[in-house]
Amino acid sequence: MTQFWLPSWAGDKIFEVRHTSMIGEKYVVDIDQLDCTCRKWTLTGMPCCHALAAMNFLNINEEDYVPNWFRRSTYQETYIPIIYPVNGHQLWEMTSQPDVLPPPKRTLPGRPKKKRRLEAWELKKD
Repeated sequence: MTQFWLPSWAGDKIFEVRHTSMIGEKYVVDIDQLDCTCRKWTLTGMPCCHALAAMNFLNINEEDYVPNWFRRSTYQETYIPIIYPVNGHQLWEMTSQPDVLPPPKRTLPGRPKKKRRLEAWELKKD
């Protein structure tokens, strides 16, 4: 399900962001302070969905607000000496041994279980 957030300007780069379907739910986003009242931006360092809605409203590039340690280039620089590429299965060495296969699927004795387990409140009779 897609969520829609409607930002409204509250001064400078401060926005009040509301959810389209919920009337009482609103968050205040301060882009200059990198802060939102939901606190996700403060806790994780990544802009939350409310901040992204405000940035889209201002046509600001969201990637400028993502810290460097979450970027792909930083990940590649960190792990380039450790992770080596693996050849595809076409280039694997062929052996005379038979291929290793997963074990056969067993059917357990007894009646099969229901697909959905009932909640405790559904089991109680009125």
